[in-house]
Amino acid sequence: MLREVEVKNGKLKGLIGKDPRIAVFRGVPYAQPPVGELRWKAPEPAKDWEGVRECYEYGDMAMMRVHPGIGDDFYTKELHPTAASYGMSEDCLYLNIFTPAETKEDNLPVFCYIHGGGYQDGYNYEVEFDGERVARRGVVVVNIAYRLGLFGFLAHPEITARTGENEIISNFGMQDQSLALHWVKENIRAFGGNPDQIVICGQSAGAGSVQSQLCSPYNEGIIKGAIIQSGVSMAFFDEKEPFGKSIDLDVAEQRGVTFFKDAGIKDLEEAMSMSAEDLMEKVRNFKPSWAFGFSTIIDGKFVKESVWDSYYNGRVPNVPLIVGCCFGETQGGLFVNKKMTYADFEKWAENFGDKKDEVIRASGITNDEEAAKVTLTDSLNMLLSNSRAFCELRSAQGRETYLYLFDHDIPGDDAGSFHGSDLWFMFDSLGNSWRPFEGKHYDLARQVTSYWTNFVKTGNPNGKDYNGNPLPQWKAYKSGERDMMKFADTSTPVKLEDNPVLDMRLEFSKKKFIK
Repeated sequence: MLREVEVKNGKLKGLIGKDPRIAVFRGVPYAQPPVGELRWKAPEPAKDWEGVRECYEYGDMAMMRVHPGIGDDFYTKELHPTAASYGMSEDCLYLNIFTPAETKEDNLPVFCYIHGGGYQDGYNYEVEFDGERVARRGVVVVNIAYRLGLFGFLAHPEITARTGENEIISNFGMQDQSLALHWVKENIRAFGGNPDQIVICGQSAGAGSVQSQLCSPYNEGIIKGAIIQSGVSMAFFDEKEPFGKSIDLDVAEQRGVTFFKDAGIKDLEEAMSMSAEDLMEKVRNFKPSWAFGFSTIIDGKFVKESVWDSYYNGRVPNVPLIVGCCFGETQGGLFVNKKMTYADFEKWAENFGDKKDEVIRASGITNDEEAAKVTLTDSLNMLLSNSRAFCELRSAQGRETYLYLFDHDIPGDDAGSFHGSDLWFMFDSLGNSWRPFEGKHYDLARQVTSYWTNFVKTGNPNGKDYNGNPLPQWKAYKSGERDMMKFADTSTPVKLEDNPVLDMRLEFSKKKFIK
């Protein structure tokens, strides 16, 4: 077992995991602590150290509005039952690495996971992120931490003014993730990993991060595949605010100016002199609109354009992808558009000009009840329509994509397949949950984790599960065939029905976005 390794910066010593076949390295530094003069600057590579660095403890979480694990809300119970006992600081740029390799020559594929949390919250050792359970399938797992919110995505004219001509403006959290991927490329062989077989995965804001990393020219040649969970960002011609929209730099700078003004901060120099906790207290005291005020910025270098501009125009590496979402999150809450009346639907159909009547006829909608349901289907539902249209677009470009939908049973309450519930299954970490999972749930988790790790190994999810059983065949999505994997009580291949409304939305969107 590789319990002691040597990377570019020095020697590291890990622990034997709960599974004695896995070596665990916690708190591996990939960058210098972004504190002092490095606050609101691009991450700097980690400095060398003397002797052997013991990687036994997790690094501090990134600064957040609220320390995870404090409170009695849904996600505290679900994902953060032990989080209150861990630290939170600006010094947060660490990796957790799980390897089953016996020697550095094992050349195992590498699975890099980027956590979600709306770019404001989350950390890379949440209770559901069981890297050991994934690593036992024969891959090296790397869980990435990055700066969040105010510290990860603040833009301001004074920050722009001090940024060198060839440097990236803001997007510090994205730059962190990219530096981590470059660190993995350079050092993962020491852990028995294959630097030429790196697949990235993320859920929610982690999914947005995966897309930004995939489309960025700064990661050229590093990423061999990607998994985008809840959900893929697409845009349609009829949308004013597409899901996953990045902020233009001038807008982000003005938000920074407004933040300083509302917070009573005179200038960047004063902000640099304040403690991290005092700055976060300023954010906490703002009205709810600041909750997601800091996120990915189109800076012109790292993020050159919206991801959907990249997708529509084929300006993205031709690597295999898995995309999908959870059914429960498409039926209510943050990801569902306001329910329509029939009059609303008629008004929306005016976007198609002289094709309005054709769209209405194709939809089959004739009354308020039917119109109210359309925002819960892949005709107009944000996550469902984005995922399916993305696959249609990729299929037309001759690019391989695997579509899924989680519609699994979640015991313990009536939450259903909520946002993030899929993580218990893809990390095979049901045993870490408070929920009374039973045999069928563990069977499904074994299959899902096997699909994911098969994809990491080969770019194709098919093959056998951990026990050597053949997995149900999961076909890549192709226009006209419309294959999807549905994860319910079992993994079930299905074919989607025709959706002429979505097809027309996509065709009209191509005319707008393809340039």
